[in-house]
Amino acid sequence: MTKKEKSAAAARFNMVDLVIVVVIITLLAAGVYKLFFVNRDLQAQEQKVEYRVLLENVRKPTVDAFQDGQKVREYQTNIELGSVVGKESAPYTQPVPTLDGKVVNAPVPEKYNLTVIIDSPAVVSDSNVTINGKEIKTGDKITIKTNTASSTGVVMEVSVK
Repeated sequence: MTKKEKSAAAARFNMVDLVIVVVIITLLAAGVYKLFFVNRDLQAQEQKVEYRVLLENVRKPTVDAFQDGQKVREYQTNIELGSVVGKESAPYTQPVPTLDGKVVNAPVPEKYNLTVIIDSPAVVSDSNVTINGKEIKTGDKITIKTNTASSTGVVMEVSVK
């Protein structure tokens, strides 16, 4: 085989090359479609939500640390989950047996149940509420933090505004 024949054989376009080119073009088209068309549907579903997180058995400094207007983030991933719009605190109670055999809920000194009310934009669908990629559902355990405090609690209520 001469040098000219070798270069002609190497430059020949075959069926495998055609398949590779078609796959690359298909992947590029799918990426453009997802980038420019699919995300528009998600933006249309974005709504404001308000959710409440119950933080049990916290001390007074934690109650005082959560203030209106503070940004709330998820502890491990640092995802922003919204802003504090309110809080409600109540004395923390614990079941205690009495001398006559009854069990009563007695307040624990210097311990509180704190409900933090958080407002945030979210993507709302029939099956879930997602805030910046974090799914929020009633009953989920969540660790939240602000610039001054962090605590683990339970999502008690999620309402769409």
